Amino acid sequence: MEQLEKLYDCAERHLVDSFDWPAFSHAFSEAFAAEFSLYCTFGDGLNSGADEYKIYATSDTACVTDFFENGFYQIRPMHEEDLAPLEPHRRTDYVSDEQVKELGPFYSFMQKHDVFYLMISPAIMPDGSLLSLVVWRGEKMRDFDDLEKQRLALFLRYIVALIRKQELVAPNIEARLVSFGKKHGLTATETEILGGLLAGQSLREFAASSNRTYATVRSHVKTILSKCHVNSQVGLLREFYSLIER
Repeated sequence: MEQLEKLYDCAERHLVDSFDWPAFSHAFSEAFAAEFSLYCTFGDGLNSGADEYKIYATSDTACVTDFFENGFYQIRPMHEEDLAPLEPHRRTDYVSDEQVKELGPFYSFMQKHDVFYLMISPAIMPDGSLLSLVVWRGEKMRDFDDLEKQRLALFLRYIVALIRKQELVAPNIEARLVSFGKKHGLTATETEILGGLLAGQSLREFAASSNRTYATVRSHVKTILSKCHVNSQVGLLREFYSLIER
């Protein structure tokens, strides 16, 4: 089962009929091979104190409690308020490993809880609050790759829909995909390939599952990028996400 399918499955089992956050936390952490936290902040960031945040779920209670109660959010290397919404952001894209070691108390906090590779995905909720899905791994593990960024972006939209108690994104991807394809003049094959990318497949994985060569799929992706006037797969996903938000 693909990683993204596992994430959807753990959400459907633990969050659709009722919100069983502890069970979801365990299942998510296992499926994504990382510790995680899902929390909401209100008002002027977190500057007003403990009443200004709500923790929905976490796989590491001690770490997240320490993060908030000791004010480490004030010196964390990436501020969710400054990040593009609904897009995952890796710590290593903003702050180098050497720069992290210069963060003093925050680096000590990271060492204490084995937090080194970090990725944050923020989302603005209808009431103006900021929902953040944060995942992290220890220094001896690997950083999050681009495919994991893509999968986390898709999954965050699903979680946002659940929390808003609105129509779920996952079952309606197909209709939105067709609409996106028509808007940009994509062929049926190109739309199919885009669907594979949105499902979290790499180009090689899609080529194998669709009985196409990698070179053929790569050529189609270049055409898709050209038609959508973007320069990368990340830009392509951003363009697709903007359509969902309209």
